[in-house]
Parts: sequence; structure tokens; C-alpha cells
Amino acid sequence: MDYATIVDEAVKQFYSTGNNEAHSWLLQVQASPEAWHFVWQLLDPSKSFEVQFFAATTLHAKISKQWDEVPQIEYPMLRERLLNSVRGINTPTFILTKLCQAIAAFVVNVYSTENRDKNNGSIIDELLSIVPYNSPSTLELLLRVLLILPAEYKKKHEVKSAKSWEAVFHLINSWCQTASLLQQVFLMYNPNSEGNDSTLYSLGLECAQSWLKIEQLPLETTGQLYPYLLMAAAYYAPNREGDDDENIRSWEIVQDCLTMIVTRCELHKRPQTFWEWATALVSMAKQHSGKYFCEILTAIGETHSRAFLIALAENSNETHAWTAMHLIELLLDCSEQKGRYPTEETRSGIPFGFWYALQDDLSTLDQPLENRALEALKPIYFRLAQALLRKSTLPASPSEGGNAEERELFRCYRQDVVDTLDYCYKVLGTDLLALLGQKMSREDLAWTDIESTLHAFKALSESIGTEEYCYIPALINLILVRIPYHLYPEEVLTCACLTLGAYAEWIGEHPEPWLEKVLQLVTQGLSRGSMTSQFASMALKDLIRECESHLIPYAPSVLHTISQTLPNVEPGGREGLRLMYAAGKLLNILPTMEEQLVHLEATLGLCVMRIKELLAQPLFTSRVGVTNYLKMVTMFFTTIEGAIGKAVLDGVLPVFNQIVVHPEWSQDNATLEAMHMCAQRSLAALRQPEIEARPLLPILSTSYKIWPHPAALNVLKHLVLLFRKDPDNIIGPVLAEMSSITLNGVKACRSIQGDLSEWSDLMEAYLDVLTQICKKHTRILLQIPDQIPDMLQCGIACLTLPETATAKAAGHFLNHAIMQSPHLQTFIQPIGQELVSAILHCVGGAVPHSNLEPHAEVLLALNKTCPEWTAQWLRAGLENQKNLAVIMLRNENMTRILAERKRATRLCEALKEFSIQCRQKTVTGQ
Repeated sequence: MDYATIVDEAVKQFYSTGNNEAHSWLLQVQASPEAWHFVWQLLDPSKSFEVQFFAATTLHAKISKQWDEVPQIEYPMLRERLLNSVRGINTPTFILTKLCQAIAAFVVNVYSTENRDKNNGSIIDELLSIVPYNSPSTLELLLRVLLILPAEYKKKHEVKSAKSWEAVFHLINSWCQTASLLQQVFLMYNPNSEGNDSTLYSLGLECAQSWLKIEQLPLETTGQLYPYLLMAAAYYAPNREGDDDENIRSWEIVQDCLTMIVTRCELHKRPQTFWEWATALVSMAKQHSGKYFCEILTAIGETHSRAFLIALAENSNETHAWTAMHLIELLLDCSEQKGRYPTEETRSGIPFGFWYALQDDLSTLDQPLENRALEALKPIYFRLAQALLRKSTLPASPSEGGNAEERELFRCYRQDVVDTLDYCYKVLGTDLLALLGQKMSREDLAWTDIESTLHAFKALSESIGTEEYCYIPALINLILVRIPYHLYPEEVLTCACLTLGAYAEWIGEHPEPWLEKVLQLVTQGLSRGSMTSQFASMALKDLIRECESHLIPYAPSVLHTISQTLPNVEPGGREGLRLMYAAGKLLNILPTMEEQLVHLEATLGLCVMRIKELLAQPLFTSRVGVTNYLKMVTMFFTTIEGAIGKAVLDGVLPVFNQIVVHPEWSQDNATLEAMHMCAQRSLAALRQPEIEARPLLPILSTSYKIWPHPAALNVLKHLVLLFRKDPDNIIGPVLAEMSSITLNGVKACRSIQGDLSEWSDLMEAYLDVLTQICKKHTRILLQIPDQIPDMLQCGIACLTLPETATAKAAGHFLNHAIMQSPHLQTFIQPIGQELVSAILHCVGGAVPHSNLEPHAEVLLALNKTCPEWTAQWLRAGLENQKNLAVIMLRNENMTRILAERKRATRLCEALKEFSIQCRQKTVTGQ
């Protein structure tokens, strides 16, 4: 059996079963020298298409990658065989394309070989000598090779070298001949003429697209093709009445060609050429007004927006001004087109970037040109704003909204609309506000138009600011008085609430007469239903934040509404958290403690009652509810101030006690984390925390004894600071007990050679507590001297862990402990050798070299406080680190850096370098 037959069978096997072994073998065969011989048999028309395609692919690969295997004397024979292979009748396009790639690669290689040291003509001359054309069929072959030629040529010369620019230079020089050939194709095979072969015309367009991707093509030569491409655009552009699916591929190619041409950066330096091309494009689009050209028009508009703006403002050149005005008119027409986006049309979003660029260019103009440009743009952006208000209306029914993907597209489109309306405001100023007011004042307006107008007004809030006092009052009054919310869907009230929340800062500076009526509308939103209440709560939070000092008269009624809304919201959700934030802020401004307690029961009391009910239910069904209500209480603590804080804590303490004595809830991580976070936040809400927070101590101690949790240690860290000056040392026993529990756990883990990394979060929190004590209250450690050695041992063990955060916490603790001379100095010397050895072990490769910062801090601290011991410990530690010892002893910087005793950064960099060298030495075995 010959090679061709074996390959034939392997190809069939690969395509029928997807056999990987067959594929690997075929790749080996493809790269073999024998492939030059058997490939021609596989191209025989009698072979299957799969085998022919493999053969064509092999030819292309061989010519592209293994050209050196072909003796120069065999070039003519190879050329003839290639040409014969594409002359077959009814060859499928996918095979023909691959064969044309092989011919293009052949042309590139021959040209590169024969013109390596001389310049005998262009690569197009070489192509024409190999693939001459004298009939439509030969012209088709030439065009198929021509469109592939730039890619093949670039591939051949893609290696970066001193002569790589020459490769592009040769292609650029060939562009004139290519353009001339394409002009002939466009003239001879114009699709407007009957009987012409559209295949050749389409191939010509593909050739143009392929060559136009080459950078720095001469504009003059490109300009020769420009009129023909405009003609092609006029022919292939989609009709407004409905897209022509048959021409969509050709239209995409023409569109890409024209976009590449009109966005050339060199056009900025060639104004005459630019205006000629721009005018021709706009004229063509105007002439064929029944078709869409918005992508190309937007491309030229965005790229040259400043030139168009200046032409409008100066109005000194009639042609330029006409071109700019009609370009804008065409893009306005695109933005205004009828139909709902994206279910009925998909083009109105295309010009968004142009509208941004045009207004952004205003600020780049000098006076008085800027003012003239502003006046010219005002009617344009006024018309645009009207269109956007109409186009951004919500669907009147779910069926109009389309499927999920279309609804998401509309959401993004709507965001682009409000961004563009913001640009409109920068041009129109208060004229845009007047337009919004006129729309909301109309009697016959549909609810969707009202909602889109509110949506637009909301979007302008940040740009308008708080100084405007002419239109904002009128618009807010319309929102409050004019709109019959009870007649409209919930979307209108929702948007009204969000809009008023967006203007909370303005309302805070102008509370009379607006604040009371605004609060009434927002509380109406809270009461109406779940959809409106979540957005009304957002508005309420904004209003309370910005208007807190003016809320005293309204606080009781708003708190009453909150208390009625809270039972209906999802616990722990954003709405519930916002309502508890608002309730806390409003409680603060009530004048008496009695009034605060009345409303406390209806807000905090509800949460406490719900938590107690849930704690009586099975943990697995109620865990989420308990943690979520605890989050709401935590939010409450973040906002309340004054004497009420103690009443709030007193109300929550029974819940904490119920959790810590329960056999299941007391061991649930999520519940404990939420409880301890709540307890921690309560400290800042207490007026006299050093007295009022004392009931938390037994809860904390009991909870940690049952289930050590990192969050409990975070609370302990705050309590240590809070009670550090307490004459009765109330925090001492709690610290001693929680520390002992932690250290006993560490000892137990290490005694059975367990993995301390499994407790890294707990270790990190514990070490943070010790660091805080060393920094602020070292004497409290001296009350438990028997634990200090174990604390230091814990720090050493955690310093060697791979968890970066835990190792850093260990480094901070050890650093501060070492620096607390003389309080802890007597405890440092006994563990100094072990600590230094652990650091050297880490530097030697036990931890990633990028994590050595805490180790450098500790080593520097040791060297500052006890340099002689440190030097002795280093020498002894290096006895067991031979590779590291060799590296460190060679490095003279180490001694100097340690002697400086100032910067941990330099020492850290040195340790990292030692670690890298040590790893390399270990890998190489040297």
C-alpha cells in the first residue's frame, strides 16, 4: 500500500471518528519530505472532499513553512502543478481557497527569494507572471490569490528584524498596481449593469478590504478606489423597508472598507482630501435616503467630530457647512428612527459616541468660536433630546419587551440614553429642563412617557447641582402634584421616588416647602407594595442623609411607615438594611427618650421578636433568617447615637444569650459571625461603653469556650482597648480565658502534627489581638506571664504558614513583642534561636519568596534590640541551611543592611533574592 492510500484511509478515519492518533500521525506526515510527492495524488478529483482539503492544507503548510526543501530549479514545475490543481471543474470553495493560499505563499516565497538582494519589480508583477488573467475564470483565480497575498506576505516577514519594515514597504509600493487592477474590476463588473458576474465584483471588494488593512497606504491611491466603494455602498446598503439578506456579506465588506478609509488619522493633516471624501459620502447617503449608512457616517463623525463642529460654527465655507449639517441630519435621523429598540430596530444606538464627541469638542474651541458652536448645536441637541425621551420609554406590556437578551440590550441602551441626555444638558442647559417640564405638564401623556421623562430628570441630577432654583422647583412640584400615581403602573411611582432621592441634596438645601411633600410621596412608595418599597427605601435613605437637620417634624410619621413596612420586607436584604439605617437616623433626632423608646419597639423590637422565633426552629431552616435579622440590627447600631444605644443593646442581649446557650446555634459559624459583628458595632453606639458594654463580656467568654470563632476575637480586640484603663481589670480574666483556649488548641494541633493552616483565620484574629495589646496595653500580658512563651511559640509557628495574611499577623505580633523592651525582653531571649531558625527556614524556600516581608520585619526588630544575640542566632541557624549559608556569606550587603537597623524594605528585598538563589541552587543540585 503506497503513502497516498495510507493517508487517504487516515483522513477518512479522522473525519469519521475524530481519532486523535490519526490526527497526530497526519500532522507528522504533513511535515515529512515525502508529502511533496504524494500530495498531488490526493488532489485528484476522484478523491473525497476531505482528502482533497487535507492535500490543499498540506500544500499550503509545506510552501509556507518548508520552502527551503524546494530546489530553485523545481519552481516552474511546482508552479504548473499548483495552477493545474485550481483548474479543476466544480472544486468546492473551501478547497479552492486553501489552494489559492498555497499559490499566494508560492508567490511570496519566489518573490522573496529572487528579490532578496535586488529590486526587480513588485510582488504584483510576480503574481501576474505566475497567474496571468485573460478571461473571467483566470481573473477570478487572480483575485482569490490577490486577496490572500497581504496576509501571506506579512506571515513570511512577521519575524521582527532590522528589515521587517521593508516587507511592509514592498506591500505599500504594490498598492498602486492593486488599486489599478481593482478599478478595472469595479468598472467591468459593476453590479448595477445587467448580466455581470457578481462573484468577480464581490472578490474585488474582498481584495480591497484585505489590502486596506495595511497601514500607511498612500491616500492618493486609496482615493482612486473611494468613488467605486461609495457606489458599492449605495448598491449593497440595507433598505429601510427591510434588510436584503442576500447582500449582507457584501455590505459588511464595503462598510469595513469605507470605515477604514474615512477613519485614517492622516486625514487630519489633509483637510482638502478629508472634505472631498466627507462631502462625497454625505451626498451619496442623502441621494440614497431609503438606505442605512449610519455605521460609516458615525465612524467619520466620531473620528473627525471637531472638524465638523468648526465647520458648523465658522460657516465660512458653504460646502463644509453643508456637509457637516447634513451628516448630523442623517445621524439624527438614525437616532430618531421609528420602532422600539431592540425588538423593532437595532440601529438607533449606533450614533451615541458621535453625540458625545461633538459636545466634548465644544470645550476645545476658543472664544468666540465656542459660543457660535454652542448656538449651532442647541437645535440639534434639542431635537436629539426629544428623540431620546421617546425612544427610551419602557415597554407598555411585557410582550413588547421581548426575550431576556432583548430586555438586557434595552437596559444598556437606556443607560446610553441617559448618558447622552447628560451631554444634551451640557449643550442646552435649562432649555432641557424646560422641555422636561413641558412634557410632564401635558394632559394626554402616556405613563411610559411620564416615566421616561422622570428617568431623564433623575439622570441630570449630578450635572445640575444645588444652585439651580428656577426649573427644579417647578419640576419637583409637577412630580408631587401633577402625576396621578394611583392611575398608573408601579413603574411611575418607583421612578418618581428614585428621582426625588437623586435630588436629596438639593431638597436638603431648599427644604421648604418641598421636604414634607417629598416624604409623603416616598412613604406612599413604601406602603404601596414590594416593587415600589425597595426603591422608595433608597430614596428615603438619600433624603435622610442629606436632610437630617430638617426632619424633626416628620420623623414620627416616617418611623410609623417604616414600622408598617418592615414586617413585609425580606430580612437582611438591601431594603431591610436601608430601612433600619433610616429608622436609626430618625430615632436620633426625636427630642425625648420616651419618644425614641416608643418607636424602638416597632423597629428593633420586630427584629428581636423575629430572631427569637427563628431560634426556636431547626437551625438548617432558620439560619439565613437569623443572620439576616442580625445584619439589620447591626445596621441599626451603625446609625443610632446617644442614650438610646444602651436600650438597643439591652434589647439585643437576650438574643445573644439565647444563641450562646443553645446546643446547636452556639456552634454555627454563620450565626456566630453575625452575632459578634453585631456586638462589635454596638460599642460605637453606646454613650458610656466602658460601663454599658460589660454585659457582653460573659457572652463573649461563654461563646468562645463553646466554639472559638475569629469574629469573637475581633470583638475582644475592641474590648481590650475599651477596658484597658478599668481599675478592676474586668477584661483581664476574659482575655486570659480566651487566650488559653486558643493556645491549648494550637498545642493540641501541633502535638498530633496537624495542619495549623486549617485554623489560619482564627490564628490571624488571635495574633491581631496580641499585636493590639503589645501596641496599646502591654502590661495586661504581664498579668498572664505563663501564657507569653506559648504566645511567642504560636507566633513562630504561624510565621511559617503559607497563608500570607496569617504570616503577616504573626510578623506584626512578633515585631511589636520584640520591640516592647524591657517588658517582654526576658521572654524573647529563650525563643530567639528558634525564631531565627524559623525565619531562615522560610527564606530557604519554605514559603514563597514574595511573602518574606513579615520575616524581614521580625529579623530587623531582633537586630535592633539584641544585635549580638541575633548575630549568634544567625550563625547557629545557618548550620542547618547550607545552601542559604553559602549565599548569605557571599553577600556583603547583608551585614551592612542589618547594621543600618532602619529600613525593613531593603532587608526584605535581600531576603527575597537569597530565597530565589537558594531555590535555584536546590533545583540545579549545585
